[in-house]
Amino acid sequence: MEVRLSLSLPRDTTTVPLTRRVLDAALAVFSVTTDCREDIGLAVGEACANAVQHAETGADYEVTVTIHEDRCIIDVVDEGAGPDSVTPRDVGPDSESGRGLKIIHALSDMVELRRHHPRGMALRIVKLLTRTTPVFT
Repeated sequence: MEVRLSLSLPRDTTTVPLTRRVLDAALAVFSVTTDCREDIGLAVGEACANAVQHAETGADYEVTVTIHEDRCIIDVVDEGAGPDSVTPRDVGPDSESGRGLKIIHALSDMVELRRHHPRGMALRIVKLLTRTTPVFT
């Protein structure tokens, strides 16, 4: 089984917690553990915050979530120029900014950041799911 959610969101800070809540509710229906949901929520929150803050052009950004039995795949696409490097910057623990990709990498099982043509960035986050009970046995 596969469930796909697709959100087209304005580049507004209020969409970050909204996206986290929608995703958390969907994962709860699939008996995903609280710890796993919190990791995913923090990672998607960082990804959406980056899209809102750093995409200089475009009024919207897209979030597509695909929930499989064993994993969750999150794609965040915006029209921004993106970072100079797809490798997380080395920033100090007290830094107020620049830690988003590092946090996403730490919480995820796979992260891919690439240019999205004709303009923009696409971030894919994959997290293996842990569940409290089997799904639809």
